[in-house]
Amino acid sequence: MPTPLLLRIKFACFVVFLLQNPFESIGQQLMFEEQADGWMLLEDGQPRYFYQTAMKSKDGMYPRANYIHPLYNTDGEVITEDFPADHPHHRGIFWTWHQLWVNKQRAADPWICENIVWEVKKVKTAVNPNGSASLEATIIWKGTGAIKKNLIEEKLSVTYQRVSSSAYKLAFDIELKPLMKGIRLGGSEDPKGYGGFSPRIRLGDTPGFYDEDGKVMPQELPIAAGPWINLTAAGPNDPGTVIMGEPDELPAYQGWILRAKNSMQNLAFPGKEPILLDAKNPLRFRNQLLVHRGIGRQEIIDQYRIFRNQ
Repeated sequence: MPTPLLLRIKFACFVVFLLQNPFESIGQQLMFEEQADGWMLLEDGQPRYFYQTAMKSKDGMYPRANYIHPLYNTDGEVITEDFPADHPHHRGIFWTWHQLWVNKQRAADPWICENIVWEVKKVKTAVNPNGSASLEATIIWKGTGAIKKNLIEEKLSVTYQRVSSSAYKLAFDIELKPLMKGIRLGGSEDPKGYGGFSPRIRLGDTPGFYDEDGKVMPQELPIAAGPWINLTAAGPNDPGTVIMGEPDELPAYQGWILRAKNSMQNLAFPGKEPILLDAKNPLRFRNQLLVHRGIGRQEIIDQYRIFRNQ
């Protein structure tokens, strides 16, 4: 029979092991799987998200790449939509705009996938010591219409990390550098002015929208709300997805475009008036999704604080 001293030594060694290997101790295994048209992140053998690198279309229409779909919740259910019947140009988790100009010439409409392709040049993946998994990519936005040139170089970083057994976070860091002089980006040319980071999340019959002050009611035009929106099945504590952003860091931020059916959700910027991109000071914006099976307001606030401090 082991002596009390030996038991204490074994217990101390086990504690040290847990501190040095926290994610191995709970059995979390993250792995990227390269496929013909993109990269799948697996957690304990179950899919979490797929990053689309190859151009993809529906019957030759709306060709697109460089977006996330499918995105899965912690129960393995797909929570994003691609080529939805109401807006077939919508695609999972995407980030783009209607207006892409070179000086005074309209080069493309990336929102509806017109006169543009996205060439994913290289992808780098890693599973990190802190239990996160990161994907980095370089993407060239290339005009295929009147201006057949490389227009924008994008640097993309996507980081996945577990928050608990029933929640995870997916952080996006995006940088856009113009490859020509006179490149301008703008949102929809109407009072809605939508454009930017745009999750197309599957919606139930009675979705709920909540910020840190409570319930938010979707409207046709952009609305003022907090820096995050918890999009749930219905009530504030129901399963859902929290969409986080940094409105104070966005140029010409318009507000939230929120829809209770048949659409994406959007932190709209810069509105209908295009902004000029600067090669020396590229446009950078960060967003995060918190996918959960029910989460409290204070925990969202805490996770948002962590996101802003990263």
